[in-house]
Amino acid sequence: MLEKITSRFVKVTEVIASILMVLLTLVVFAEVLSRYVFDYPISSSTEMTQIFFPWMIFLGTIAVTKNEDHLKITVLQERFGRGIQWMLQLFAKVIMLLFSVYMAYASYLLADAVRMQPLPMLRISKSWLYVSVTVSFALVAILLILQITLLIRNKSTWMKGGEIQ
Repeated sequence: MLEKITSRFVKVTEVIASILMVLLTLVVFAEVLSRYVFDYPISSSTEMTQIFFPWMIFLGTIAVTKNEDHLKITVLQERFGRGIQWMLQLFAKVIMLLFSVYMAYASYLLADAVRMQPLPMLRISKSWLYVSVTVSFALVAILLILQITLLIRNKSTWMKGGEIQ
């Protein structure tokens, strides 16, 4: 059940990140076309890309966390038995969880600090630039809690590509 929830949760964020990628591509294409073909730049395109890009990237971290596609070195971990591998995996997940909670909190403070500053062209708060970090790391923390729960419950390890071994 938790695995289904996790998979659906990640699928939704992947769809949102994909939509943002399409929007980002369209905005950049329209800006290039407008600037170089019609000699008339779109004034708000830079700010839109500044908003879409971090949201796309940070929502993508959720899928990376789920699939274990982030950078890690497993040479040492692979030399140990399954019990030690399980403990190392659990330790790594807890450290990632603590980091995610810290990043969510720190980025919330940053977003709150700039919430009264508007972006000049779009006239929306600059906090939209930073709240993407808050949202994504909060969601990563939730995902890590689910993974830790599954790890403790199943006594399994994730070694390659998020697959349970």
